Amino acid sequence: MNNSRVLSVILVVFLIIGFLLQRLYQVQIVNHDYYTLVADRQQNKYRLIKAERGIIKDANGEVMSFTKDNVSFYVDTRMMNEKKIDKISSLFSKVFHKDKNYYKKLILNGDNNVCLEKKVTMDLALRIKDTTIDGLFYQDDYTRVYPYGSLASHLLGFVNNEMEGVAGIEKTYNDKLAGVDGKYLIERDVVGRPVSVNDNVSRPPVPGDNIILTIKRNYQKILEEELINGLKKYDAKSAVGIIMNPNNSEIYALANVPTYDPANYNLFDADSRRNRALTDTYEPGSTFKSFIMSILFNNNLVKEDEIINTENGEYQYKSVKIKDTHKFSKLTVKEILEQSSNIGMTKLSERINDELLYKSLRDFGFGNPTGIDLPGEASGLLKKPDQFSGLTKAFLSFGYEISVTPLQLITAYSALINGGFLFQPYLVKSITDYKGNLIYENRPVKVRQVISENTSEEMRKLLIGVVEEGTGREARFDDFLVGGKTGTSQKLINNSYSNNQYNSSFVGFLPAENPQLICLILYNSPAVGKYGGLVAAPVFKNVMQRIIESDVNLLREKKKIIRDENLINNFITSKQLKSNTDFFDVPVKNKSLKKNDSFNFANRTTMPSLLNKSIRDAISVMSELGIRYKILGSGKVISQSIIPGTAINKDSICVLQCGTNIKFSSINLN
Repeated sequence: MNNSRVLSVILVVFLIIGFLLQRLYQVQIVNHDYYTLVADRQQNKYRLIKAERGIIKDANGEVMSFTKDNVSFYVDTRMMNEKKIDKISSLFSKVFHKDKNYYKKLILNGDNNVCLEKKVTMDLALRIKDTTIDGLFYQDDYTRVYPYGSLASHLLGFVNNEMEGVAGIEKTYNDKLAGVDGKYLIERDVVGRPVSVNDNVSRPPVPGDNIILTIKRNYQKILEEELINGLKKYDAKSAVGIIMNPNNSEIYALANVPTYDPANYNLFDADSRRNRALTDTYEPGSTFKSFIMSILFNNNLVKEDEIINTENGEYQYKSVKIKDTHKFSKLTVKEILEQSSNIGMTKLSERINDELLYKSLRDFGFGNPTGIDLPGEASGLLKKPDQFSGLTKAFLSFGYEISVTPLQLITAYSALINGGFLFQPYLVKSITDYKGNLIYENRPVKVRQVISENTSEEMRKLLIGVVEEGTGREARFDDFLVGGKTGTSQKLINNSYSNNQYNSSFVGFLPAENPQLICLILYNSPAVGKYGGLVAAPVFKNVMQRIIESDVNLLREKKKIIRDENLINNFITSKQLKSNTDFFDVPVKNKSLKKNDSFNFANRTTMPSLLNKSIRDAISVMSELGIRYKILGSGKVISQSIIPGTAINKDSICVLQCGTNIKFSSINLN
């Protein structure tokens, strides 16, 4: 009996040993690879170390965007007990000044890994990182910082939660900025505590490269502040401004308002984040006249002092009536640009054949993206010759039937005044690695020569005339010359040109004899002032005035300019609310034509009222009447010696007293 029991026990033991041997065979031989992998995962764990994102700086080395090395703390609830929970809760309560029970509830109510504090600054993190508690661990959780808030936000762009660039420079140069993530192989003990790091298969993270921009922070700040001031003053919907070096298309400032905070981009709508300077297209209006004029001069199709019949301000051209607000019977080619005559430009454009017109405008870059190192650039629209209608050339001559971006326009203007060379605009000056070693240095890219140097010189002279004697007088300075062109284009809304919504713009450059800066100002639908010469030109002047004062190297020599305000050729810009030198009347859907007053006084026998008229308008009237005149002062006509309604005496002399103290309605246009 006893032997039977012994044999039974021995048998059971042998069966158990056999089972164990069989399991050991399964583990060690049959499933060796599988269990090796399981053991490796339990004992060895890779920890990903996020690379620090590179820095973005302005041209003077000021940091515009950098990464803050924050960390986030977690606990593994599977490794927690009452003693550990109490110790961790006490530590975090002391450091972060929160109730101890707050952290206890987080741990007790959580599953697996629970985040106790997110994006902790390094000064606070160091007070916790040195404390070793099983189950408490941390991860790098970088934060992208924009130290100047919304400044240059449309240029810089922003990053998402994974620190990947989503817009602007952050997106275009994401691969350079991101760096290379590191990884460490950490060996753990049986309860999961770190024991050592395997250096053979680990690699440290490599920080991202640094981007140095062409942007000058002080230029950018001035531009944004003045755009915002103008937005309020003129009650506009939005505005765009660009400042560029016209000699190489290096961008010094580019702004859109409204703006947004890239650190909190999710709080702003897509419309605020859109970079209108290169995504939005518009019909440029009279700023486009300069390009048509340059084509005429470049192909010897016109002379500066040639006189053109401008039809006293109204001209029936095929199926449409084209109008000028300032009504002249005749203007020289120079005056056509200065006074922004639509009629004069229409007649001159007939001298350019369709193919030449298209090719020349294409050479200026219209219809193609500029190639700037920012995402989302639009191409604009330039019709091909086979798409031209009978009115296309006329409308192109004063900036309609074409769409451009603000960036395209200022880039083309740079070619207009720099000797005729079109450059590709750019924002990145150089790239360095995290140690400061130069990796890449950008060079200006000359795309092509568009016009001759002689034509470019002629255009500079004509554009100085626009500011000195024409529609751009609000941009004049006392101690140096400025060149530029105003533009006001009616917005196309529901297939009809609006009577009360405009794009008002000005492109100006200085110093005029050797341009170093060119600046475009564009306002969308200003309710006050409305026109480019009254809205955008003053903002241009404010921007340039502040930049000149802040940058002593920009204009080393200034000389007081003596201007004889009594000269007839010093045209005084009309500031009547009904005035608009930059738009035309054309029959379109749901749009009634309004006929302006005419200056046809040839058969009149009594003296008309000249009050509130500009000097040129008043002289035009008296010339038709055959009356001799004398001008006193400058500005608008505020009194006349021959009373309106008096019978005209050809031997009389009409003395016109002019001044600038005229009030218009309730809107201050000064």
